[in-house]
Amino acid sequence: MNELGQLLPLALTIALSPLPLAGLLLILLAPDGFKAAAGFSIGWFLGVLFSATLLALLSSLLPHDRSAGSRTLQVAVPLLLGIALIVLGLVQWHDRPQRGTEVPLPRWLSALDRLTPVRATIIGVGYAAFRPKNLVMAAAAGVVILGAHTDPRGIVFSVALFTALASITMLGPVLAYAFGGPAVREKLVRLRGWLVLNMPVITVVTVLLLGVFLVLAGLAQLAGQLLR
Repeated sequence: MNELGQLLPLALTIALSPLPLAGLLLILLAPDGFKAAAGFSIGWFLGVLFSATLLALLSSLLPHDRSAGSRTLQVAVPLLLGIALIVLGLVQWHDRPQRGTEVPLPRWLSALDRLTPVRATIIGVGYAAFRPKNLVMAAAAGVVILGAHTDPRGIVFSVALFTALASITMLGPVLAYAFGGPAVREKLVRLRGWLVLNMPVITVVTVLLLGVFLVLAGLAQLAGQLLR
């Protein structure tokens, strides 16, 4: 449970990304866009899996011997990431557009509804695997996973769990569109419009909340070590 408490905010930091979600909905709700959206979401899943696996392997080069230095690393990673996210959120809040100001969509986002399934899959892989924020969170997850497990099966399960949590917002809308019927599709249309309209504020609030979550997770880890 302690490991899950550390992995959850890291995975949610990847999953709760308004810009990729808005892009997915643009693809999904375009005429004949379901296959491309499915490709994008599968690509996102594979990209997160690739980065999480690679960085977990790289983090195995770090000390995981439960020494004082290793325990300090387990506390420092979520604390430092949380503080960095809070600072970033405050900067973004200061620089946010004024209310009523129309924020144009990035050019690449506006072109997503014309992607083929193959290209959408490739973009999903690249965007999930090599986005700087995702790489940092995957590296932190690797430290947590390697600090909690020594057996390969435990490591594989934790990497798979982290990947699933980090991909839930990409896979969920596609599954809802496929099986939810017209009412669910209408809600997805409203969600897309809301995301596009409020994206700067949503991004700031998400970053701040996840930063606070990570700081609290780090403090809980520190308290647990002090009480041992």
